[in-house]
Amino acid sequence: MFYRALFFVTLISNADAYNILVYSPTISKSHMIQNARVGDALAKDGHNVTVMELEMDEKAGSLNQVKHAKLWPVVHDWPERPPVPHMDAGNPLDWQLLKMVTLLKNFLEPYGTSCSALLRSQDIMNQIRDSKFDVIMFEQFDYCPFFISHVLDIKVKVWMSSCPVLEHQVMLSGIPSAYSYSPIDGYSDKMNFWQRFLNMVASFAFGYNFNSFWGNFHQKLVEQYGPSFPNPLDLARTADLLLINTDELIDFPRALPPNVIHIGGIGMQNVNTTLPVEYEKLMQNGRKGVIYFSFGSIVSTEKIGQKYMKKFLDAFKKFDDYFFIVKISNEDEFSEEYAKTIENVKTAHWVPQPGVLAHPRLRLFITHGGYNGIMEASQFAVPLLSIGMFGDQPRNSKLVERNGWGLSFDKTLLLHGTKEFEERLREMLENPKYKKNALRTAKLLRTKPQTGEQRLLSYIRFLEENDGHLPELRSILSELSTVEYYNLDVWLAIVVVATALILILGSLIIMLAKYLTKLVKKDKME
Repeated sequence: MFYRALFFVTLISNADAYNILVYSPTISKSHMIQNARVGDALAKDGHNVTVMELEMDEKAGSLNQVKHAKLWPVVHDWPERPPVPHMDAGNPLDWQLLKMVTLLKNFLEPYGTSCSALLRSQDIMNQIRDSKFDVIMFEQFDYCPFFISHVLDIKVKVWMSSCPVLEHQVMLSGIPSAYSYSPIDGYSDKMNFWQRFLNMVASFAFGYNFNSFWGNFHQKLVEQYGPSFPNPLDLARTADLLLINTDELIDFPRALPPNVIHIGGIGMQNVNTTLPVEYEKLMQNGRKGVIYFSFGSIVSTEKIGQKYMKKFLDAFKKFDDYFFIVKISNEDEFSEEYAKTIENVKTAHWVPQPGVLAHPRLRLFITHGGYNGIMEASQFAVPLLSIGMFGDQPRNSKLVERNGWGLSFDKTLLLHGTKEFEERLREMLENPKYKKNALRTAKLLRTKPQTGEQRLLSYIRFLEENDGHLPELRSILSELSTVEYYNLDVWLAIVVVATALILILGSLIIMLAKYLTKLVKKDKME
């Protein structure tokens, strides 16, 4: 009887479940992993989930990260994404981000090309149509899913961000601008005048240029579908939810509308931390413990250059009480050979990162500041020395420093030698406050009322139970003009009225003064 009841409950659950498409361009391994985690979490919750890996940089299906959802690798003859920016010795100043903003069109061009090809592919579009998806979920860079949802009438659109919310999403999602305290580059939330100026210019330029690219894409859509096709930016404003891969405990606090949800940390609670025998042996090295160095999958140590990598390795050599595990890119032959001359350094092309971070002998994680790595380190209470390279990484590095469980380091200081880097490294190893604050952060994450995964599942169910739309949560801010948002017309009216009152009052005072002067003169004459 019990099994029969369970069978009917399962049928009801599956009947109520959403049919979800997670649209995942393979721009980097970390993005693919995050999208796979989202898809798997929803699949385990009873939804029918397909993760569509659209091949761009990485080979579709190559990571084998999708465990519970269906994986749909889509391969097409699309151009590769431009090379990722790396350490630039010729541009060490704060304007580096603005230079990256000017290159934004080159970054987005492959997305536009791939989108045009996809929309013209009858085979792919028919497969999506025939699957009858209820929901399409997708990341921040590619607006193509908005167009797909409109053409194929997929009702529910869930926008995501694989990193802290970006400025183009702020502009279209009704999020209040926060230029004075929400940094886009390597600043903290306490900025001086010059930093606030740069932050405002860079934030606006990034968001405007990003949305201009997709706004200009409208002409191609009109050519294919006719003049009635909506503007891409208007479609972007219709997203039902915006899910951010951040945790509010590990981000700069800012005001967010109620349809913008933190879901950071998905899939990290139950990660396998068992180390292979080889790495368990490595973790026993170092009289005072082990330090782990990794710049993730998107920052190539070979592209960083021999000069910089030699400086890192030479600095590690001086801390001979510690053993360094240094993850390098496959093509970095220099670092691999040079490290063989240093007793307390071991290089590797692949490292079981969760197991290393969870190990009790790990003392420090030297990272590029990618958000997934920061989230993993926070779960295991590992202090961070963060060297942001590009994108959100310098910002994330300052975030860790703000909350007291790490320090940031400006990569351009390596141009002048390793002294400053060694000082930061020594400070982190000798001052116990960083470990203490890391333990507090881990406890906060462990004891918070809802995890990111619980929020993801509950909000998707909430959507499902309420016809797939939550206009009650959507802020009208994105529909306001600049004049309305900043109340410029109201302030102008106040200034005009105040000026008029001052002029009238001044005129009355002058008239009264003249009148009194006449009275005084008249009295004297009499």
